[in-house]
This record gives sequence, structure tokens and C-alpha cells, in this order.
Amino acid sequence: MAKRTTTVVAAGLLVVLAVGALGHGAPAPAAPADELLQKLDAPLLFVKQFNYLGIHIYDVYYKWRPGGGIYIIENPSDPPARHRIRPVIDATTPNSLGKGVYFDPDLSYDAKKLLFCYKNEAHGSTCIYEINIDGTGLRKVTDPSDTLCNYHGGHGGQHDVFPCYLPDGRILFNSTRKSGLVPCANSGVDIMHTMEADGSNIRPLSVNNVNEFDPVLLNDGRIMFGRWEYVDKTALTQQSLWTIFPDGTNETALYANNMVFPEAVLDARPVPGTTNLIVGSFTKHNAPPRGTIGMILLAHAKNDPAAIHNFEFPDQPTRDVGDSCEPWPLSRDVVLYSGKPAGAKFNALIIIDRSGRRSVVRSDPEIDLHSPMLVKPRAMPPLLPSHEARRESTGRFLLQNVYDGLPGVKPGEVKSLRVVEETSRVSATPGGAYNQTFLLSCALAFSAKHFLGVVPVEEDGSAYFEAPSGKALYFQALDADGRLVRSMRTFVQATPGVTRSCIGCHEYKYGAPPRRPQSAPLALSREPSKLKDESWGSGFMDFPSMVQPILDKHCVSCHGGAKGFAGRLDLTGGWTEHFSISYENLTARRHTQLVAHLISGIDCMNGTAWWSAQIFGPRQHGSATAPLAHVLVSGHKDRIPNLTRTERDLLMAWIDSNGLFHGNWDYTKNGPAIRSWAATRKALRAKLDQLGCMKCHTDKHIENDWINLRQPQLSRVLRAPLKAGGDGFGAALCRNAKQDPERIRTRLLYNGFYQHAVQPLKAYESRELPPPNTQGEPVITFASTADAGYQDLLAIIRSGREQALAAPRVDMPGAEIIAGASRQIFPTPIPHPLPQLKAAIEGDGVVRLAWEQSARTIGLTFELHRLPLADAPCNDKTLLTSTTLFSYTDADVPAGRQHYALIAANAAERSEAVRLSVEVPPPAPPPAPAGLTARALPGRVELSWQGAGEVRYSVYRSGGGGEPAKLTPEPIALSSFVDAVTEGTYAYTVRSVSRRGAQSPPSQAAQATALPEPREAVFVADFAAAADATVLGGGKAAATVHGPAKAGGGLLDLRKGGFVTYARRAEWDLAQTGRFSIECWVKFEQPGQMPVVLSAGLWRSRGWFLQRIGAGWRWHVGGIDCDGGTGAVGQWTHLAAVFDGRQARLFQDGKQVAEVDCAPVRTPWENPMYVGQYSGTQEASYQVSGWIGQVKVYVRPLTQADAARAFQAGPPKS
Repeated sequence: MAKRTTTVVAAGLLVVLAVGALGHGAPAPAAPADELLQKLDAPLLFVKQFNYLGIHIYDVYYKWRPGGGIYIIENPSDPPARHRIRPVIDATTPNSLGKGVYFDPDLSYDAKKLLFCYKNEAHGSTCIYEINIDGTGLRKVTDPSDTLCNYHGGHGGQHDVFPCYLPDGRILFNSTRKSGLVPCANSGVDIMHTMEADGSNIRPLSVNNVNEFDPVLLNDGRIMFGRWEYVDKTALTQQSLWTIFPDGTNETALYANNMVFPEAVLDARPVPGTTNLIVGSFTKHNAPPRGTIGMILLAHAKNDPAAIHNFEFPDQPTRDVGDSCEPWPLSRDVVLYSGKPAGAKFNALIIIDRSGRRSVVRSDPEIDLHSPMLVKPRAMPPLLPSHEARRESTGRFLLQNVYDGLPGVKPGEVKSLRVVEETSRVSATPGGAYNQTFLLSCALAFSAKHFLGVVPVEEDGSAYFEAPSGKALYFQALDADGRLVRSMRTFVQATPGVTRSCIGCHEYKYGAPPRRPQSAPLALSREPSKLKDESWGSGFMDFPSMVQPILDKHCVSCHGGAKGFAGRLDLTGGWTEHFSISYENLTARRHTQLVAHLISGIDCMNGTAWWSAQIFGPRQHGSATAPLAHVLVSGHKDRIPNLTRTERDLLMAWIDSNGLFHGNWDYTKNGPAIRSWAATRKALRAKLDQLGCMKCHTDKHIENDWINLRQPQLSRVLRAPLKAGGDGFGAALCRNAKQDPERIRTRLLYNGFYQHAVQPLKAYESRELPPPNTQGEPVITFASTADAGYQDLLAIIRSGREQALAAPRVDMPGAEIIAGASRQIFPTPIPHPLPQLKAAIEGDGVVRLAWEQSARTIGLTFELHRLPLADAPCNDKTLLTSTTLFSYTDADVPAGRQHYALIAANAAERSEAVRLSVEVPPPAPPPAPAGLTARALPGRVELSWQGAGEVRYSVYRSGGGGEPAKLTPEPIALSSFVDAVTEGTYAYTVRSVSRRGAQSPPSQAAQATALPEPREAVFVADFAAAADATVLGGGKAAATVHGPAKAGGGLLDLRKGGFVTYARRAEWDLAQTGRFSIECWVKFEQPGQMPVVLSAGLWRSRGWFLQRIGAGWRWHVGGIDCDGGTGAVGQWTHLAAVFDGRQARLFQDGKQVAEVDCAPVRTPWENPMYVGQYSGTQEASYQVSGWIGQVKVYVRPLTQADAARAFQAGPPKS
């Protein structure tokens, strides 16, 4: 939506357009290098600070390379040998803060004082300080460490950075203290704040959900800053320049908000003596914040590369690769900056002119030099008046005519505006960078969206409405069918008490507003509209819980249900590895990576930036052009006669969320992926190969929608080769012909991986999806569901379902949901009327309580109480839960009449109680498990039985008389169990346990006699001559050597890096072994960060690994950490790590150093075992630097005596 500026800004814009002659123009004659130095006519302040060496421009303050300080060269125009340098502050000065990191200086306009940032420890917080230029008067201005309790992201500390003096004496700065988190990397989001000079009255100026950069004052009093945003755009290339008034009003795009290169414009400053030139650093996003230095002429259009003059690469104006940063302009022709001279190791202070001539002002052989600025007074910009009403919590928007900027859209077509918040997550998320946030969608949208409501658009195209403050808002223009006309794809805020005026919708920014009739817009003839719920409601838009039920009701019967796969389209809700069958079909990139075909969604991964960064015209994406939207509006040839307008509106809104899957920030400890997916897929592939199916299907044609873990009998892999019309859901789709390799229906990533680097659009040319092969007679592999092959496949899928439900994703039954949260700058007010409490008695007698999830309730905390009497008071003893969720399952409820009360609360107030009573029946015992079998293997007995509904199981063992021993301390979800035993004959029984704790009678008993375990190691890598290992019984386990790793002489030498891998073996897979041990010797040459010695798993997920972490060791088994011991450097250490089926133990040098009870996740680990690196992600922080020897695996628990003998035998000899 276009923004109309105030008189001050509009006048400034006219100046910009009128003084183009003062812009780039012809360069001044090149000056000799010594003449450049003569332009340094005042003392030169600079910072000694080691370069940041990370991979993101937005997390610099988390890194720790201590050393340096702030200094002044009194005579910078002289040769370096004659420089007189004094410290303002460093580790040696009397007022020193220590040997930490000093950075981000800002000089006062009178050049007498200095603001700067300081961080004093690796995981500490960053504070802002002020000091006089002469080194006196040091004072701390801020300390954000008291907000650490609100931070749930990666790295450490809270950080106040980029301080800047304001004309009224206040200080502008960026801070992470609001604790928003970057969606993918999970680091802190720093946004602009203001405060008084003494550090009081701190408040946010911005509402961004991702980071901002380098705020500075322009000569007209506006604030210029770098703004990262990706509202339905790539996350990579939109770090552009914006302006905002010091009161938080009128944020306006200045330059590059729809450009791809440069990816980021940092360190921007106005050029003295001009009104239309700014200087900045052009940098990459996934790189250190350094690149090239250039000036931008604002007389050009906002996204015009011709506006740039690159001082270092004039023929490549948008080049953003290099080591230059922090420009300080002296004039339109000369700039000071920090850069790396040719062949130098460290950044130096350099001066350059417009012709490219440059001279090194100062360098240091031991540290980088940064942030040069001349210490001389500057004219203070004017103080702009404030219009903000700080006590209010809403602002207003006036849209004068939506049709200005909507070519081809006829007056009267736009009926309403939808207001959406792009939320800022403040809650944790599991899974590292590949987390639930990253998987909110399939590379379409990266933030949960809060649908706040709609407002009407008048006949003349005007709208006037109120919106909540403190939120990143964007607008969508909708037609009479609720279809998208245009979406904003950037954001604004409703400044408290202020009306923001918009001329039109993406109208031409440099033209005069069109002539209006004398009368005011119709919308001004009334009070501002209040946001109104859409027909379906408001709040979050969640595909599994909101969209899938509509598909189940109206679509699935033909598309994936009993009638087959009409159009070969499956819209069932079967769970896939990260999403669902219906979601993957609806968002598949059928023709090109650029577009999610059926919903016309905009692909937003990094590699498609040229597509998503553009300004789309009216009706070019979303429900405006989506084939699904056309089907919904047309009625699908009368196939969906019962689809209501409310349901249709919800589906349209989901389409225009740009295809969200998870609608909010809620999560579970299990993360966003089905852990057993790969193992299930692998087992199916092997069975299909046995059945001869892989003759026609290559591996990549086992598509995600072949497997329906939610309803296994509906799986396409079962139905396609099954005879139609029989006893199952046969579809008879198979033909005796190889599949076209281009026919992949559920393609989410066209090339099979997430493309991080920007690619030209021609790399994503549209291709037609080959039609299905329907020629010839069907190939019937299964005549009926009784076929053994069918039953084998069904058993694999059922096992995969069970394993998935044992560690459910947030959208799956049984998930223990952890409430997510988004940032609330202004608290959500208590709604009136209050939300009603509803209750339902589920089949096992559990009470399911729920209340309203909407725009008016999101952000509130709800207290739910169970009371002894209907009118009893609520207190701590009656409290069941305090939650930001909108439902609660009361599984511990006693039988009889129960009384509940719901109280809504925010930080300032609590509502009255909303009460409800319900009659609860006595708990009924579930049926006993059937089909229990016991299989004896060496060292263990494997039990399995038939699962039955939403129950868990308790396992019992009998032997030698007495009461049966309970083997499961808590009921388990899986219908299988491994009992680690080595001798004796035992009888086993299993009981079902309902959610209310009712137990079934015992199952029929199954008996087994344990088999002895082999004493010898089943796997030995001795590295005598090569890296290959020997296995028990003869034979070899081939090794793959990676990088410079070298094996020989009894050692694996990793001093230069590298590692070794061995293909997966059952002996070390927790899913297939009852108990096991690993043993090795290790000697570190360098300590490293957290090196992983042996690894066949993923932390808090599945598998295992042995790691040096902190001062000791970590033995991680199936989600359980067993920590202890001391990790020495420079000496051989013997390690033995044990899992005995009940406990994990760790031995160091023959002595036990750790023990913990262990009921591990037994999801298979399908990948190799790594030696010298982490099997999760191979990174420098996990690399072993040193030697490893005598790696052994046992399928029995080693004892302390075993560990002591191995240690006494001594380390490998070489």
C-alpha cells in the first residue's frame, strides 16, 4: 500500500528531484594519493576490532574475537610513521572496560562525545556506553541483561547496538531486548529503539520481525536505516534502505526494496554537501558484513541500479563481494572506509576518490581497523515534531483511492481490505536451522501470519480504519468473491494515535497525486472502521486443523478417498515427512520452481530471488490466478454443492497466506519431521524391488503421497497395483511401462534441494508435466488385500505410522504441544464479551476443553481451573493450567459432575471467570492387546503386538515365580518392545492403558528363552593399514575416507581435518539391538569447539554419538545425554560408552564417569557412522583434530572390568 508523506518529507523529495546536478555527475579529476590524505583535515577516530568471520550479516554481536579499542590519530594527513595515536578507551586506559570487543562508535554532532558498544565475554550481553573524546567521563547507558529471561534463541546474551545521537538529546539504537527471533537461524532480532540520554524510557521505534541495520540521521531529520524483510519474498536479498521519522511514523522505502543485487546495503550515511547522495557498503547476506563501497543517487527510481556509483568497481555497480565496509564520506568524491589492501591479512583504514584512486591511511599488522570518522563538528539535523500519542494502542489508516496503482482493475471491484500481521516469534523452536519455523511452509512463507480482520472499501476506492499498534501489518485488496486483487508484500505499523495516509495501491511514487474531486473521500464521512472478522473468523491460518477438515468433507471422496484419485490428485491428510499429502499436492511446483501451481503461490527460497523480489501487478498470484480458486468459485461443475461461502472464504484466505502449513509458533520437543520417514520409505523400496515394481519406477518416483501414515489402507502404493472393485480400495493405476522421469507430481524443490544462491530466472523455465501413462491394460500385482505382498507393504506402513505417532509432530494425534508465542509490543486487551468455554467428552472419557482462537484472544494467557463447586472461587489449588493455547485435555478428571472456570489475562489485568459444568463418566478399561509375540535374539527378546487406538502400553515379564516385573516405568506408545536379557526363559504380557489411566486385562502370554550375546567385538576398525574395518565372523566393512584424513600404522590421523564413514550396520542401530557398547582411543592435538569422536545419530532425535563438550564428555543415546569425565588435550584417552537396555554409562580410562537412566528413542538411524565428525551436520565445530584408534562395537554392555582391561592394554602403538 502506498504511503503519503507529510509536508516535510514531500518538500525534501522535491529537492531530491531538483538537484540531480549535485548527484554523481562527472567525477572530479583524480587526485594523487598524497592529495587524498590532505583531505583529512581533523583528527581521525577509528576502532581496532577483529573482523567478524561468520556467515550472516545480522549476527555479528554474537561472535567473540576479543581485543582492540577506540583510538584517535591526531594527524591523519601525515605519513603513518609520524602518526600520533592515543587511545580513547582500550584495555590499557585507566577507565578500561577490559579486553572485550569495542564497536559501533557514534560521534556527537559537536564532536565532543562518543557513544559505543562493548561486549565483555563470549556469551555475554552488549551494552552501550558514552565517553568524552578525551577519554574521560565514561558512563554506562544501557545494560539489556535483565531481559535475558525473555530470550529463547541460539547463541547468548541480549544486545544493544548501533547507537546514534538524536537532535533532542535522546539516543536511537537497535536492540534484541524484545527477543524476536530470526525465523531460520533462530538468533536474536535487533530493531530500532529510542531512549533518554540517561538510558531511561526505552521503547521500540520499529515493529520489524527480522533485523534492522545502522540507523543514522539524514540532513532533513529523518532516520535512515537498513531494513531486512521478507513478507512473501526471498529471505536473502531484501536488506534495503528505508526512512522513518523519530516518532516512529512514516516509514518509507528509500532504495533497493525490490532489488536482488546488492543483497544488502549497510553502513549507509548521507554525503555532506548534498541532499540526494548517500554512501553505503554493498554486501552479501550469507557472509560477513563487508563488500564494496558505493554512492546512491536518490534522484533515480527506488530500484534502479543506475542510481549506484561503485567506487571500487565502477563497471559493476551492484557488486557486493569484498572486504570493504563502514564508509565515512568526506564529499561526493572522497570516502574514508575500512578495507583490505591487496595482499593484506587485516582490514586497514583507506581513503578513496570517485576515480578509484586510493591510499592506505593506517594499517596494523596484528588486528583489523574499522569505523573511521573525522572528529570535527557537524551541522545538527532539524528536530521533526512528534505526532505519536504514546498512551494509545491503535493507529489509523486512510486510503484515498485503492484504484490508483491498480491498472486493469475497474472501480467498484475492490470490496474490502484484509489486514494481516507478519508475526515475530519469541518462543523456542527445535531442530536447529532446519526447524519448524523454516518448515512453516514449503519455501513459500516463513512467518506465521495473524489475520486481524477486514474493513470495507467505499465506492470511490477509499478506506478509513483503525488497526492495532506494535505489529508489522500488511494489506490485501479483495474482490466480491474474497479473491486477491493485490497483496502488499511489505509492512507498515499503526503508530499510536496517528493517521497514516495512503494515496493508492502501488501507485507511481514520483508523480503528483491525481486530481481529486473537491469532496473528501467517502470513507472520511464516518468514523474509522473497526477490524471485523472474516466469515470464517480471524487469527492464525493453520492448514492441518483448518483447511484439511474442509478437504475431508468436500474433496477427499474423489481425490484420494474411496472413489480413487480423480485427476491423479490426492487430497487426503496423510502425514508426510514434513507436511501432508494434500498440502504437498496443492503446493507442488508442477511446471516451475517459481510457482506453487494449484494455489499460484510465490516461491520464496533464496535461489528464486529474481522472481519473488519483483513488484507483482494486480491479479498476478494467489487466489487471483490459482486454479484451486477457480474451481472453488466455479463450483467445480457442481461437484461441491455443499461447500459453504464460509468454507470457501477460508480456503481463499489460506491460498493468500502464500501457502502456510503450520499456522502458528506452537511446537513439540520432537521437532518438525517424522523421524521414521526415511526408514519406512527404505523398507517400502526394498519390498517393492522384491515385488518387481522398481522395474518401472526409479527411486525418485516413490513420491511422498504414495505413503499414507494417517490412513494406511488409502496409501497409493497399495492401491495403484491392487485390482479395482475388490475388497480394498484398488485403483489399478499401474501399467507395464517405465515412468517418465519428468513426471513427478509432488515436486516441492524442483532440483531436489533448497537453492541457497540466486539463480537467473532461465534456470527455472516452465516445463509441462508429462501426462500419466494410461495406455494398455492395468498391471495387477495384488488380486486382493489378502495377497502376501500387499500385507507386507501394509505392515511396513502401519509400523511407520506407529513409529511416527510415538514421536508426533505438532499436527499429529498425541502431540504434547508446547505453546509458541509471538512478540507483543502492546498487550492484547481483555476482549468483551469474554470467550466462551466449551467441553466435549471423548471416547475414552477424557474431557476436551476449548475456547476461542481469534485476533482478539491471541496473545492472552488463559487460566483454566477445575472447581469443587460451580460457584467456587479460583485459586492456586484449583488451577489446572496457565497457557497461551486454546484448548486443554483433562485426562486426570474424576468421574461425576465437574466444574470448570476460564480466566483471560494479560500483563495488566485479569477477566472474570467464565464457568462451565459437565458430567464425566467413569473411565472404561480399554481392550487388551492382541497378537503378542516374543522373538529371542542374542542378548534380547523382541516383543510385538497389535496396536489399538489412542492407548499406551505397559509390558510385564514373569520368570522364576513371584509377581510379574513391570518393564516400562511409564506406558509406551509403540506396540513393540525390546527386553535386554542374556539368559533364562520368560513369559511376557502387555496391558493397554487409556489416557485416563485405566488398564486393560493382561494380554495372552508369550514365552521366549534368551540367547547368549557374543563376547567379542562385532566391529573393529584398527586402522592398521587402511580405514576398512573387520566384522565378527569374517568379512570387511568398507570405509569411506573424507578430506585429508589418513589411516595407517594403527591410527586415524585427523590433524589436518577430514573423517571416515562406515555404512549403517544393525549392530549399532538402536532400533535393532537391545544393548550395545562402543570403545575407542582418542588424542586431541587441538581442543576444538565440541568435537565428535564417534557418531551415528542426531542430538535429541535418534541414534547416538560420543562427543567432547565443555570440559568433559557426552554419550548421547536416543535423546538422552550422559555427561561426565574430563576431556584432556595432548594425551591419549580411552573411552567406553555403554547402553545396557536400561541405563547409559560412560567410562574414561577404565573408570566410570557418568551414568543415567535411559529409555531411548529407538527410531532407526539410516545413515552411516562417522568417525571424527558429527553425523548430523559436518561442521568445523564438530571436527576432531588429532588421532583416533581401536574403534570397536559390541552387542553387549561392557563392564567396568572390561573398560579397565582395555585401558591397561594401552593406546595404539605407531
